[in-house]
This record gives sequence, C-alpha cells and structure tokens, in this order.
Amino acid sequence: INICIIKTATTNSLLIIDELGRGTSTYDGFGLAWAISEHICKNIDCFCFFATHFHELPGLESDIKSVKNFHVAALASNDQLTLLYKIEEGPSDQSFGIQVQMLCVLLKE
Repeated sequence: INICIIKTATTNSLLIIDELGRGTSTYDGFGLAWAISEHICKNIDCFCFFATHFHELPGLESDIKSVKNFHVAALASNDQLTLLYKIEEGPSDQSFGIQVQMLCVLLKE
C-alpha cells in the first residue's frame, strides 16, 4: 500500500485497496494488513473497501463497530467455479485462488 494513501486520506475519502498485505511473508503481511486496516478504521474513519487473502482479518468486525465483512458469492463444484455477481454479508468460507487461476489459464492442474 502506498503510504501516501494513508497520509492523505480524510473522513471524506473512499479507499479501495486490493490484496492488503500481499507481497510479504505470511506473518508480516497479516500484521501489516491488520495494522493498516485498524488505522484506517480508528484514525481516518473513511469508507474503505479492501480485498485480502488473510482469513483472520474478518476478526476486525468484532473489535471495531464500523467494520462489516462481505464477500462475492460463488459456487464451486466439479472443478468449476461460477461467480454469482452477488455480494453477501460475512467473510467467505473458502478461498477460490486455484479455481480463479484455472479460469485465467495460469495453471493447467
């Protein structure tokens, strides 16, 4: 995440951050993602969307009242993934990284 985003955002900002904490080791990435999310919620207090692969991060919802978790609904069966283009409350109960890579033909198997 560009530090300029954190330094210049105000309560009137809309932040959209993809893969918060990505590109670091697992523990470092999770620590950064949690700290940045918490800072945005507690200090900036702006509207923010972010995507993450850290399954622990939805725990912020129990710590901070303004945090709400949502996910994109999908159906996975027989090695097929169908994105339903529907937003549902709560965190996703599974990851679809492999299926998405196969859709993009990045992996054969």
